[in-house]
Amino acid sequence: MSAPELTHAELVFQLASLSRSRAGEQARGCVNPIRLTGSSTTINASTGEVVRAYSSDDEPDGHTYVRCGNRRAAVCPSCSREYKGDAWHLLSCGLAGGKSVPETVAQHPATFATFTAPSFGAVHRHTRPANGRTSPCRARRDRPRCPHGRPLSCVRRHDADDPQVGQPLCHECYDYTAHAAWQWWAPQLWRYFTMALRRRLARAAGLSMKAFTSAAKVSYTRVVEFQARGVVHFHVVIRLDGPDGPTTPPQLPLTVTDLEDAVRHAAAHVHKDVPIPGGQTLRLRWGRQLDLRTITPGTGRDNQAGPAHPHQVAAYLAKYLTKSTEDFGLPVAGKLYSAGHAAKHGATPHAVRLIKAAQQLVPIHDDYQRLKDRYATLGYRGHPITKSRAYSVTFGALRTARRQWRQRRAQLPTDADVRDVLDVDQADTEDTATTVVVGSWRYAGRGYLDTAAAANATRSANLARIRRAEAQTFAAGVADGPAAQESVGDSREKSYG
Repeated sequence: MSAPELTHAELVFQLASLSRSRAGEQARGCVNPIRLTGSSTTINASTGEVVRAYSSDDEPDGHTYVRCGNRRAAVCPSCSREYKGDAWHLLSCGLAGGKSVPETVAQHPATFATFTAPSFGAVHRHTRPANGRTSPCRARRDRPRCPHGRPLSCVRRHDADDPQVGQPLCHECYDYTAHAAWQWWAPQLWRYFTMALRRRLARAAGLSMKAFTSAAKVSYTRVVEFQARGVVHFHVVIRLDGPDGPTTPPQLPLTVTDLEDAVRHAAAHVHKDVPIPGGQTLRLRWGRQLDLRTITPGTGRDNQAGPAHPHQVAAYLAKYLTKSTEDFGLPVAGKLYSAGHAAKHGATPHAVRLIKAAQQLVPIHDDYQRLKDRYATLGYRGHPITKSRAYSVTFGALRTARRQWRQRRAQLPTDADVRDVLDVDQADTEDTATTVVVGSWRYAGRGYLDTAAAANATRSANLARIRRAEAQTFAAGVADGPAAQESVGDSREKSYG
């Protein structure tokens, strides 16, 4: 009894299912993977033997799918969750040890600091509930009004997700120019702070900068969060190490109290003078709100105030890395060219006005020229997370370890009952450190193929494999004579489509 012939629609569906099944397996849940074409060869560095060869031509649709790796949860929840986990390990290892960082690092003086921006004008705010009830926004009995006639008080009790939170009470009174300038220069202000902090610690120890550097090192990790008003503030873990980093304690009698006093002094005194429209100069400083929490391994993990546990700090910071400016209606991917362009994307009026102020800064000085490339991040030009060189492990090291773990074959005792944990030969284990990978890859697109495209790609890849097999057969001298030609013709008829 012959098998029933498939209709065109059924054939297309089966081909597309074959492609998507393999693509999903490669991308491991990524919603917007990168499609590549090419090949890679793994060679034993000592013998020159080819250990493994791989080509995208061997895939059902002729593509290799790679995870996008985007940190934003709004773009790819799967890759964002993986990025968040890596960030937690990076932060946690620098506070409690692990992954090449000794556990003794937990005994080094360390503090968790939050640096805020100054006020640029009154905005609606959400106040954390007291006794189970949220406090009024800005309750004032005199009910004052600004020069433009708008009220400077608000008795509403805003929820945390209220879209009015962060919006100015009067957009004409709000200093958008200072906001945009501060946002652009915030990384430079942080740089000045780190230099002032080292100078202050050296003075507290009674040493010159050169002597202080030979006895101690300041290590940190900084994570950026966008506040509801559209300005960044920095959550920073600051740790005091010995001259060799986390492997040695500081060779100075400095305590965590000395470290926090130095942080307060440096934050209060650093500033940056920048040009603004009208030929004026604006002096930028940190905001008055500076929160410091000593990091102590023995404290509770759920403390909302006072000393903080290392793992609590790591979890708190990692969650901010999956967010960006999508809450302001700005696109999570692509470039914005103007305030009008942002408005077309559905940006909030506050964000549109801020981008307009940033546009007015661009032509006044060469230092603002690259600001036009940062409208999508409301003028902030820094990375979401930065760290000093000696703080902890790196993202690259964590990703390399994960890749090697996936490629490494199961290591079972020789007398184990089950040997084939993976579909590989246990006796054929090679040391990854002795191999060299030579690859050649080309970008082919982004995202999964739709049904019709997946079916066509799978059919084309299958025909290409048949043609390559025919060429190899003829080259080997096997396909000689009419019989071989007839078998080749039969194989073409049996191929997809």
